[in-house]
Amino acid sequence: MKKLINCYDETISPENLWRAWLIYRRGKRGRLAVSEFEVELENNLLDLRNDLLGRKYYHGGYRTFLVHDPKRRVISAPSVRDHILHQAVYNILYGFYDRTFCFGSCSCRDGKGLYKAWDFARRYIRQFENNQCWVLHGDIKKCFDSISHNILKKIIRERLLCDGTLAVLDEIINSYEVNNVNGDSHGIPLGNLTSQLFINIYLDKLDKYAKDELRIKRYLRYADDFYIFCESKDECVKIANNIRNFLKNKLSLDFPLDHQQIENTFSGVTILGQTFFPEYIKISAKTYKRMTIKFEQKIENYENKNISQISLNSSWQSFKGVLDYGENYGYKKKMLYKICVLPFLSNMIKYN
Repeated sequence: MKKLINCYDETISPENLWRAWLIYRRGKRGRLAVSEFEVELENNLLDLRNDLLGRKYYHGGYRTFLVHDPKRRVISAPSVRDHILHQAVYNILYGFYDRTFCFGSCSCRDGKGLYKAWDFARRYIRQFENNQCWVLHGDIKKCFDSISHNILKKIIRERLLCDGTLAVLDEIINSYEVNNVNGDSHGIPLGNLTSQLFINIYLDKLDKYAKDELRIKRYLRYADDFYIFCESKDECVKIANNIRNFLKNKLSLDFPLDHQQIENTFSGVTILGQTFFPEYIKISAKTYKRMTIKFEQKIENYENKNISQISLNSSWQSFKGVLDYGENYGYKKKMLYKICVLPFLSNMIKYN
């Protein structure tokens, strides 16, 4: 097993803290908290480094707010100072851990992402006769809130051998708690950059179990959603039961029956917003409706001069990219008409 040893000096180096600041501030310089931090930037970064050198770093609290995308979620945002520390840690740890992750893990990874997950799904489906197969979709219940602090720390210590970095990671993990069961705190916050890494480190155990022990050939995971492509429905049920027991016994996670779906591509299987049929792919109606509402909100924000033309065009290109992926001519035509009838948009937004 590959291990990372003594990386604390590199993590807290002035060069890495400065790089973390440059990465973090992208697109955020208009925020009041970022502007205030930047006024005394040199002193603030120096104070952070001195606290880390003296092993006196303490994580601050979180600012919480709600989003609906589409589920109601609580986002917990740390201070600018803590954000920079998270980025500094991420700069050093991500590259090491990413090389250890399962090939089918697509969330929050360079060179992977949503489109790569769709490519995997399409490739797996085409490996079956007439492109027809059964797909098990598993959604771990309240995954981020259910992550065991003790188990997460134990998993991290299997590969990371650096007391300083481990102390900082423990401080980040301990800074947030949803519940405490039998003396074990649970929960990592949505909104932390480190949470993206933590969830992949934690669920890599599931990935390895699926690939190495269950010998699943066609496996895909995106954050806390996983998809398995099988010849029969019975095979899906058997795999689901094995995974349910593994998650409960090894990772203290819940995968109840109402978070399990088994569907056949003949009737259409929705995977991360795209519905896959044997002969074509189409954006799901639910995803299209949600994206339309968000884009209309962007248009309204642009009219009210709350966002720039660049921001609006970026949103359109993102929406268009999703529509271009599948057979979505009707949906795309509807959106283009919506844009064309708005004079202030028709000459601004790039169509191609």
